[in-house]
Amino acid sequence: MTVVKTTVDYNRKRGVEVAFAASIVEIFQALIAISFGLVISRYLEANFIIQFILAFAFMALALFVVTRKPRSSLDGEAGNQESFLKRGFLIAALNPQAIPFWIFALATISQYFVFEYVGIYLLSFLIAVFIGKFVALYCFVVASSYLKTHLQEGGQFVNRLLAGILFFIGLSQAWNGISTLLA
Repeated sequence: MTVVKTTVDYNRKRGVEVAFAASIVEIFQALIAISFGLVISRYLEANFIIQFILAFAFMALALFVVTRKPRSSLDGEAGNQESFLKRGFLIAALNPQAIPFWIFALATISQYFVFEYVGIYLLSFLIAVFIGKFVALYCFVVASSYLKTHLQEGGQFVNRLLAGILFFIGLSQAWNGISTLLA
């Protein structure tokens, strides 16, 4: 959603910068999943306090996004001195759900294929992770560019959409925390 928001508020180039940085972080998250796998997922499942902290953080972020005013100009380059690569790195690094995704994906893959994460195989896997993430996020950049040119109130629409998604993620984290607590 940060890629969409950045593309709508600034331009396609800035959205691509955020997508590029997020794709690099995805490589490190996949490496963490390979290295720590089940330990991390068991810890997150067993520690309901972290689930509630994540739920609160996503809901607070949703409230912040929905209450802030959209930029007056969708073509604005205001804030151009801001590093969009840095923004992409930060947002992607704060996304802890990518690690359980990779743990699940790698566990599923290992049921069908014997895959050794060493040498050229590991490098190929990480390059594929980067390319897959970047292509997916670039599709969001393209869709955002379309949204920006076809909707007059694109900034406000994106704010509401982003807030709704963040709130939903927060609610699902809270539900997982409550389920863990009651189990």
